[in-house]
Amino acid sequence: MSGITKKTLLRQRPRLLYAGLHNKGAGWLTDKHEADGVEILFVAAGSGKAEINGSSYPFAAGDFIVCNKGCLHREFFDEALAHELLFAGIGNLRLYGHEPDTVLKEREFCIIHTEEYYEPLRGYMSQLVAETEGTQPLKEAIAEHLLKIILLFTVRLVSFDSDFTFKENASYLAAKEYFDEHFLDIKNMDSVCKSLYVNKYYLTHLFSQNEGISPVQYLINKRIELACKELEATDDNVADIGKRCGYADPCYFSRVFKKVKGVTPLRYRYVFKEKK
Repeated sequence: MSGITKKTLLRQRPRLLYAGLHNKGAGWLTDKHEADGVEILFVAAGSGKAEINGSSYPFAAGDFIVCNKGCLHREFFDEALAHELLFAGIGNLRLYGHEPDTVLKEREFCIIHTEEYYEPLRGYMSQLVAETEGTQPLKEAIAEHLLKIILLFTVRLVSFDSDFTFKENASYLAAKEYFDEHFLDIKNMDSVCKSLYVNKYYLTHLFSQNEGISPVQYLINKRIELACKELEATDDNVADIGKRCGYADPCYFSRVFKKVKGVTPLRYRYVFKEKK
């Protein structure tokens, strides 16, 4: 790729189909859709997930999402944080060595960490949106040049990515699925690592990066979430509920529950019933 110049890389003039900004509200931003051309999305702020071809992939500020034409996707933003998503659709795209309307050769999409390119990409994407929405002279010419610059950055980032981000997201999803399915049976993190073929440090990294908490805390939260449902739906003894949620010692169960919810299991049940 280093020997290919700007002139030869872009085999024909790309066409900007649309450009815009999402920065209000949260939740799902759109319905599932297939872009008419290549679609690029820059996460300038916030965090959430992209649902692509039926699977979910977490993203955070500084991530760059690239989808080839025809890739079915939609994006979700967490409600706790302000968000800013800049996006553009590109048609008539023909890159050297690629099929028409593709940036990626062997996959339909990728999520890339922009790292040191965060600031320039945010600036170029923001200006592209401003030119498409503005009325200043030469806006079409400026937008065309900005689009080419963004495309060249995209190709550079894709070549650097080497599937690392994709594989890391896949590893996180596999780990999360394992915890969600086996949280009542897990005895310790060593057994989890053995089942997932990862070490403790990498497992901790995956959850810290995507959930903001350790895998141990994720496990505890899953169990306490179940305990809350049991306390709300039944009049069973607290000790019995604790056992069903993975805590043989009722005193330890109460301590863990209070640390997570701020009240004891009995108090939680009382407050819940008082509100009904």
